[in-house]
Amino acid sequence: MEKINFFKYPKSIEKEISLLKFKPPSYWEKIGEKNVLDIFKYSAKTVPAYKKFLKKHKINPKNIKIIVDFKKIPQISKKNYIRTSEFIDLFPDRDISHLTTFSATSGSTGEPTYFPRGENGDSQYEYIAEIFLRNQFDIYNKKTLGIVGFGLGIWIGGLFTYKNFNKIASKGCPLALIPVGPNKDLYLKSILKFGHLYDQIILMGYAPFIRDVIDDAPTYGVDFKKYNIKIFTAAEGYSEEFKDYIAEKTGVKNKFTDMVNLYGTVELGTMAHETSFSNLIRDIANKNIAVKKELFKDRLTLPTLAQYYPHLTYFEEINGEVVGSGAFSMPLLRYSFPDVGGVIKFDEMIAKLRLVGVDVIKEAKKYGIDKKILKLPFVYVYERADFTIVVRGVNIHPAEIKHSIENKDFQEYFTGKFTLIKKYNKNFDEYFEVNIEMKKNIKPSKGLNKKIKQAVVEYLNKTNSEFNDQYRSAPNKITPKVIFWSYQHHRYFQSTAKHKWAVHDNK
Repeated sequence: MEKINFFKYPKSIEKEISLLKFKPPSYWEKIGEKNVLDIFKYSAKTVPAYKKFLKKHKINPKNIKIIVDFKKIPQISKKNYIRTSEFIDLFPDRDISHLTTFSATSGSTGEPTYFPRGENGDSQYEYIAEIFLRNQFDIYNKKTLGIVGFGLGIWIGGLFTYKNFNKIASKGCPLALIPVGPNKDLYLKSILKFGHLYDQIILMGYAPFIRDVIDDAPTYGVDFKKYNIKIFTAAEGYSEEFKDYIAEKTGVKNKFTDMVNLYGTVELGTMAHETSFSNLIRDIANKNIAVKKELFKDRLTLPTLAQYYPHLTYFEEINGEVVGSGAFSMPLLRYSFPDVGGVIKFDEMIAKLRLVGVDVIKEAKKYGIDKKILKLPFVYVYERADFTIVVRGVNIHPAEIKHSIENKDFQEYFTGKFTLIKKYNKNFDEYFEVNIEMKKNIKPSKGLNKKIKQAVVEYLNKTNSEFNDQYRSAPNKITPKVIFWSYQHHRYFQSTAKHKWAVHDNK
């Protein structure tokens, strides 16, 4: 069967951005539905592993005609599909001639997983990146220096970003890149040497690494407030308090337009990113509990809120988790990551906000971002389901701990990194530890330990009903043990590309 590419780079990205702003939201949603049905039909005919999967679950592809039918198909996952299939059987007609690169996840939840990709998959990232670089960072009108701090080598983040940003630069965009990887010394020395030559600097990297760079900048003589700074992060979410801290330390002029966090996976590539509009909505939700409850179903911890391109990735919300479909390196239909979160259509978002008294378009005009709004649907993500630790039947999420300790009272002591771990005492009772990294040359005190423990317990009691129930009946058994570690201690805080927020061993 003839090979089909389900994505073609538009001839004019300026026209594409205009369409994303002015076409009705339903236009993109319908394209997304048609595209995912086309990917399904193609996969059902050409992908041996998927044909076998459908047969096992007694699904007749001819019966899948409309999107309602598609939503009845069983989900696939790394466990029930990718790991149970021969590698070659995951590709249409067992053809891997289009693959050009193999990359890996950096193993936040365990062993690294390797995935290939071809040029068409790279083009999807290039497309998304060019849209937000133009629409938010105005890179065609400003001489820009990008410092790439994502992991290089086999890890997907650094090379994937460098390659596609470089392709954008090659089109005549005044963008220069320094791919230093997660090397703080080179990162800061590069800024010191070249930063003054450019109109703006994009700091790129995983959020904990970017914070390390910012905190250590004064020791290198780097004053970020002398530059026009933009922030580009990926792979994990962070609180509004963290965002405010970064904005304050770097002198970011507008935290809605100048900070972008990207949501992607090695399986389906770049899927969504924060926009100035989604950043505004999240900021409103952080300050207004009624908005938070309306948008995020009574869960009080704020998720990452991004907008996605349904013509590239088709998202669904199933049982409180996000499921994606697309054709990045290989066709994946109803793929479970698993990420905790949900999906909100563009018009639905406007209506939900109106229900709680927020005219978000009016708010956007107030902050000068109404001309940047893309009429794309929203996806919100908390954290990987497998980041969660379960203690005495209570689900404890890293995001909850982040929110409890990321406040101004503690910023002078900690780097922002911590690691959760469930353990057992000698009587085999469960308990959990919060292991926290201190800033360089900062020593902990008993008083600080008590304050942190109190902050964590207060936040969990307020936001986590399971925790609150356990705490009322057995406070000593559910109160965490807080342990401070010196800066970059080898136990949990070695200087690596991506930090492990939860460790799933019981030793």
